[in-house]
Amino acid sequence: MDTTADVGTVRRWLAGLLALTFVFDFMAALADYGDHSLIGSWLSLPLAVCALAAGERPLLMALLGCGYELLASAAVMLAHVDLPYGPGIATFQVTEMAAGAALVGFVVWRLSIEAAIWTTLAVVLAAVGSLILRLGATDQFSNRQLAYSGLAGLVVLAVAVAVGAYLRRSTTTTDPERRAFARRQWPLAAALGLLMFVDFAAGTDAIVSGSLLSLSFLLPIIGAAVSAVAAYFGPKQPVRMALFAAGATVLGSWLMLPAAAVLHDYPRLLMPVTAIGAHMALVAYVVRYADRRQATLSVAALVVADALALVPSLPMNSRHGFFGDLRDYLMLGGLLLVMAAATGQYFRSRDRDRNQTVRAAVAGAQQAERMALARELHDVVAHHVTGIVVAAQAARLVADRDPSAAGKALARIEDSGVEALAAMRRLVASMRGAPPAGSSAAAEQATQDLRADLEAVVGSVTGPIVDLTVELPQELPQEVGRSVLRIVQESLTNVGKHARDARTVRVAVTTEQDEVSVSVVDDGSGAVGAPVGGSGGYGLIGMRERVDLLGGRFEAGAGAGGGWTVTARLPLGEGEK
Repeated sequence: MDTTADVGTVRRWLAGLLALTFVFDFMAALADYGDHSLIGSWLSLPLAVCALAAGERPLLMALLGCGYELLASAAVMLAHVDLPYGPGIATFQVTEMAAGAALVGFVVWRLSIEAAIWTTLAVVLAAVGSLILRLGATDQFSNRQLAYSGLAGLVVLAVAVAVGAYLRRSTTTTDPERRAFARRQWPLAAALGLLMFVDFAAGTDAIVSGSLLSLSFLLPIIGAAVSAVAAYFGPKQPVRMALFAAGATVLGSWLMLPAAAVLHDYPRLLMPVTAIGAHMALVAYVVRYADRRQATLSVAALVVADALALVPSLPMNSRHGFFGDLRDYLMLGGLLLVMAAATGQYFRSRDRDRNQTVRAAVAGAQQAERMALARELHDVVAHHVTGIVVAAQAARLVADRDPSAAGKALARIEDSGVEALAAMRRLVASMRGAPPAGSSAAAEQATQDLRADLEAVVGSVTGPIVDLTVELPQELPQEVGRSVLRIVQESLTNVGKHARDARTVRVAVTTEQDEVSVSVVDDGSGAVGAPVGGSGGYGLIGMRERVDLLGGRFEAGAGAGGGWTVTARLPLGEGEK
């Protein structure tokens, strides 16, 4: 399966993410006011380039990235450059961690299972070697720092492998709905994964300490991870996922109260940023997809859950006091709530406008198709059926006096019935084949020889003598030729239905400059009578619609010397005007 489009989409999002992380690293380096900080921020650029190119050549770029990191780290050690401690893995910039995770993700996604395992192992070993080299160049090397960085690295690795495995599955699945959902949601998954890394890095001290009571401080982070999963599947079941995330957030926060009571300590984060991001996404989803009542209840549940989760984390002896801190954080939460709800409302309005546009387009297409099918029914099938009725009436009148004439009439009835059946089958086939709106595949057989088709139509007429004159250009657009044929066919049908006393009919199809002129004139008396088989009154309407679609002119009415005249002028240019 071709995944070029998917790789391009992932690469565009990755480029934006790496740009943001580089800006963060550079701003942090400026704030540090040290030459080593600026050196560290620029060290990540070649690895970011390798990550962006890994979509097409994951194995080569991963190996180049590993080699570069080892060489750069060795140079840092030899030059005794004291790199700063970034968030997560010591001495590694955020851009380096993001680029390394992207390399692993592309490797898991694009390579075979065996190659992905060995290449991922090489990336991990290169990262460990680079970490040891960089820490060796500092005076703050310690086993605790190494353990701290190792745990953060495991989180980055787990997220990268999970994202790569998910992309691998989404691009190999045959379910188009699942593929489309994965393409829409993976940016949110990546953003929440990054926030989860931030939360985990903030709580790594608890893991390193090994205290079971300290480990309880990770419970809110676990609840935030559950909220992130719920946010990912939010578009499918927004209300249920919102309630599920609200419950997980409250449970994770309040389960740490026993540990806080024993230790007389509080976690460093008032609320995991992953939970904040996930809840904002869920608010946007319920406002966008759910009805007003369910959206209101779901948003209220998330707000109450966040307030309850915030209370156990507020310190009792802060400078502003318990209620002062609560007020400040509620104001910030209110701002984030308004932003999320406004985002959801914007997309809800856009969805409504798009649905209205689609419904209008579908209704217009359906109406155009109905009109096209109505024209084909009237011009083709009704023409043959009218001929059958006229021939049957003539056969009944002459059956007693001239049996041979009745036999000829029956032969004409048979031929007209076969042609009508064939036309009906073409019409049914066009309906099943969903032809383009405004036309019909029964528009049949774009005529290849208009002169022969006109002669066949004239030859099938019973009753009046038809005088046919045809002067056609060398090149005739198919739509014009088809419309000329149908106008002549319908006009002759009307002669048989309405002008029973007509003796001659003059049919002229001529070319005048850049137009094709059609003229059908009969010499009937013009007396009004009940037509054969009744009349729906749609013949003239259908002819006028055909001419209008091509930008031509159409006239029909009683002739100056009696009878009926139909004239049409069709431009030789193709397409609607």
